[in-house]
Amino acid sequence: MSITLDDLKPFLPGLEELLDDLDVSEIMINGPRNVWVERTGKGLRPWPAERLDPAALRRAAIHIARPLGLNPTAVPVIDARLDDGSRVAICVAPATPHVAITIRRFGKRTFSAEDLVRMGSLGPDVLELVRRILADQRNILVAGGTGSGKTTLLNALIALLPDADRIVSIEDTLELKIRQNNCVRFEARELGDGSVTIRDLVRHSLRHRPDHIVVGEVRGAEAADLLQALNTGHGGSLTTIHANNATSALSRLASCAMQAGDLPWEVVCRSVVDGIALVLHIRRRADGSRVVEEAMELHNWRAEDNTWITHHLLRPEPPQCRVPADGPGPPDDDGTSPLRPILSPAPNAI
Repeated sequence: MSITLDDLKPFLPGLEELLDDLDVSEIMINGPRNVWVERTGKGLRPWPAERLDPAALRRAAIHIARPLGLNPTAVPVIDARLDDGSRVAICVAPATPHVAITIRRFGKRTFSAEDLVRMGSLGPDVLELVRRILADQRNILVAGGTGSGKTTLLNALIALLPDADRIVSIEDTLELKIRQNNCVRFEARELGDGSVTIRDLVRHSLRHRPDHIVVGEVRGAEAADLLQALNTGHGGSLTTIHANNATSALSRLASCAMQAGDLPWEVVCRSVVDGIALVLHIRRRADGSRVVEEAMELHNWRAEDNTWITHHLLRPEPPQCRVPADGPGPPDDDGTSPLRPILSPAPNAI
């Protein structure tokens, strides 16, 4: 059965205004009378919710989950998608002392890569590089933290793929907005013994003859199967991963692949080098804006000291500091300014 944000109103007294407000991107209920709100990604604010007592929250959890065919009394942790694409995460006892409900609304508007350039989220030189990477049938990894804009950026990159190419997308919940018609979409499902995992779907996707594979987010052992697919003729593919910076994204991807338990670390790292050409790291700033602050090409991996051989085309801005009385310190080693694209020829891989 389908369920919308309007359907939630009777079960969340006092939050009706928030559910109607299109500027509200996230509603976080931490427990009785403890509600926090994010509007347009610009920080969290408390919201008065005197009517949300423990009994109301228990009823809300049951009534929100029931139309989705889920039962929080049997499964205390639930992650569901609403009809409009919004997500609802529910956690009840014994997994938490108080019922917790988080609602994340996804805007109806999609942003093209050109929109992101106009908004200052993506540099024009980085966009040009992305176009070349995809045209050369090489693959891109998007990294960032929760709420940093990874899905928005991924949508924009998918739109750069040729209309006639076949895309197979794989997600936990269907959040991507893919305009190309030649697309097959898979969604993981938790169904007890009949669960269909992301890893199952990555393996299955190869039977649907994809030109490009898009994985909404890599979290575990599916990384091993994805890397194998990226190295066997599915160039121009895309995925995202949680990471604090571009370099750690590579190590986290390799660590996820190691969970499959099939290959040694060295083989996995070399598979990452063969499978990923470019890492884009996106960050949410304090003012709520999102910006691609790091663009890094991957060239090799050195086993002697477990080091990724990379070339930064865009570096994050360093923390601000006082200028000492005797003047500023030395310039960056490469003579570039922070946040200015570095488009000189990449160094030879070792």
